[in-house]
Amino acid sequence: MIYFDNAATTAVSAGVCDRADFVLRGCFGNPSSLYSLGFEAQKELDDARKTVADAFGCKPDEIYFTASGTESNNLAVLGSARARKGWGSEIVITGYEHPSVNNSATALENEGFRVVKVMPDKSGYVAPHEIIAAVNKATALVALMHVNNETGAMLDVNAIAGEIKRVNKRTAVHCDNVQGFLKHTLSLNNLDTVSASGHKIHAPKGIGALYIRNGFHIEKVIFGGLQERAVRSGTENVAFAAALAEAIKEGKPNIKKSLENASALNEALRKGLDGIDGTMVNSPYNASPYILNVSFLGYRSETLLHYFEERGIFVSSGSACSRGEKSHTLSAMRLSGERIDSAVRISLCDSNTLNEVGEFIAAARGIKSELVKAAR
Repeated sequence: MIYFDNAATTAVSAGVCDRADFVLRGCFGNPSSLYSLGFEAQKELDDARKTVADAFGCKPDEIYFTASGTESNNLAVLGSARARKGWGSEIVITGYEHPSVNNSATALENEGFRVVKVMPDKSGYVAPHEIIAAVNKATALVALMHVNNETGAMLDVNAIAGEIKRVNKRTAVHCDNVQGFLKHTLSLNNLDTVSASGHKIHAPKGIGALYIRNGFHIEKVIFGGLQERAVRSGTENVAFAAALAEAIKEGKPNIKKSLENASALNEALRKGLDGIDGTMVNSPYNASPYILNVSFLGYRSETLLHYFEERGIFVSSGSACSRGEKSHTLSAMRLSGERIDSAVRISLCDSNTLNEVGEFIAAARGIKSELVKAAR
């Protein structure tokens, strides 16, 4: 099996599985309980929080555990904007945000906020100066996507955030770092909130994290008890928090090596695909090497997915969060319907190899002889 859909989810490592199992079996207490089982669970949670904070580059009390990257983005976008509604009436996002940010912005629009979307060009690039130009004294929030989940397009988040604060120091700046966490460097300078997701880095589904800068005011979106310092109610998932920490311990020492490997694989993919008629790369050249979006003109995405699966290769047609829908990002790039309908996304992780890339290229070369072109 060749698994090239790591932007959708990653395989949980054996060490992470063992850690989660150990905590599930041996440390099942509620962290809020005032007896030994609760104290043991709280210690596990505290230890996990320290590890996650170290990976973010912040203090442990600036990390909040959530159930997913989607929840982290919802809390950051909705909570930040609502907390500034007294003086702010606008929010700025890019035109290719993940649905968890884009749909949160729509919810805020229904509450009376004006949403300004800065669109990417046809290469998938969003101009930083256009984002900064959209900020004014009424801008409550700007959301910046570090790595786009469909094309891998990257923003220089730190440089943009600094300029946003120069224009309006009260504007909240959120970074969706779900696809960039533990893959690309990100400083927390001038960022108020940053999201991450466990299952993108070999931890289980069901655990996410959100950095919230100390002193930053945010309104809660889940109501209940006083867990996570009264910001995110609900009994904490101690085992999966420990699993996330274990995944970080395994992955953090290899960030540079993994990035070099992904770069080599991405370059090999681009070179191999370049010689195939009707193939068009949709990812910017300077995108994250972990993601490559490509169109095989004349063939529908779903047909291509089944074609590759029959050969033991797993890719996707776009965001796993928008199954069956036309690509939001490629549509925002204003690509032709033919390119959008024939696009597949290849997304890599640290365990993928050049041999796997070679097998994918060989399969791609066989498309013309094996498949009947889609009727238009």
